[in-house]
Amino acid sequence: MKVIVSHDVDHLFRDDHYFDLIYPKLWIRESLNRIKGHISAKEWKARMVSPFQKNRNHIDELMAFEKMYLVPSTFFFGMAKGLGMSYKPEKAIPVICRVRENGFEVGIHGINFKYYGHIKNEFDKFNKLIGQCPQSIRMHYVRYDRDTFTKLSDCGYLVDSSEFDKSMGTCIKSPYKVGKLWEFPLTIMDVYLPYPFDKAKERTLELLETAQKNRTEYVTILFHDYLYCDAWIQRKKWFEWLIKYLASSTSYEFISFIEAVRELEKGHE
Repeated sequence: MKVIVSHDVDHLFRDDHYFDLIYPKLWIRESLNRIKGHISAKEWKARMVSPFQKNRNHIDELMAFEKMYLVPSTFFFGMAKGLGMSYKPEKAIPVICRVRENGFEVGIHGINFKYYGHIKNEFDKFNKLIGQCPQSIRMHYVRYDRDTFTKLSDCGYLVDSSEFDKSMGTCIKSPYKVGKLWEFPLTIMDVYLPYPFDKAKERTLELLETAQKNRTEYVTILFHDYLYCDAWIQRKKWFEWLIKYLASSTSYEFISFIEAVRELEKGHE
């Protein structure tokens, strides 16, 4: 079974959130998590001070780890603001360039999913800033409606990975085509896994087993880069375990979205 790993880049730098409510919400949410016993005192303290760190992303550390296991992941960057994603696309340019220089794919973390004109604006913004048309996208908060995928295809995207059943915490389906676009349903998303690590590991193995039983061709995994730090040590520990587990098994093979599209297109010839 082929495995596609990707990362949504929701945050870049500390000052991106000076004029929104991300930090107050974080302090309240994580304090409640501590009161409920969901996180340790050490994790709580680390999360409380995390907004004071200049970098709100951990992309470089994540790339270094994935290089050790030859994971050809994709990083999705925002080209518009909304829903807590507050960085200017221009500030992402050097980060995007660094990701590409390290051999990883980049795509758009989309905000607009209803109106074609707005969707196209994000597509064109990426093209203008990077000098290359984007090939892949995932919607922020995996939002979409029945017409979104058709509009993405009309824009020129080859890949989307937004289909996800929030009530089930997964979407175990093989890729399918909408126009010229290949939709890769999202199998595993970090924030929909239970705490602590042992329960997250158990749930992950259940999802992988179900995917194998259903003969799902490609499994997709979303891990948010901002979680790759000690403040979210349970999530970081889970992701490192998962990559090592998959890399050590002959049942799985890492592949990128674009490589998967090439395989699928050959099968349709």
